[in-house]
Amino acid sequence: MIDVVFLLIIFFLVSSHLARQEIHLPVELPTANTYLPENPDRMALTVTVDDQSQWRVGGNVVAIDELKQILNEHALRSGSTAAVRLRTDGSVHYQYIEPILRETALAGIYDVTFSVREETR
Repeated sequence: MIDVVFLLIIFFLVSSHLARQEIHLPVELPTANTYLPENPDRMALTVTVDDQSQWRVGGNVVAIDELKQILNEHALRSGSTAAVRLRTDGSVHYQYIEPILRETALAGIYDVTFSVREETR
């Protein structure tokens, strides 16, 4: 029984480390006049699109087939509370973001947020 507890602790430590690591990938977020503050209780899958238009999940570059699988697994695991946080570099064209949004909707995930930074005046 103790072994199972230790395995669960290790799993949650590793998964939380990956989630924190994803937030620190260098991306120049687009600016916005208005935004909602981040909800720390919301467990969203983070998809990052870097300045070279590469898709990253958990810090790893993924292709469309891998992204489909990851989104489907996330939807199954989280059910109706499944959410996706999209972090994109401000220089990335919409043609690289639209496939992510399409695959997110096809996976049954409708809670999608875009990370932005506050516009300085």
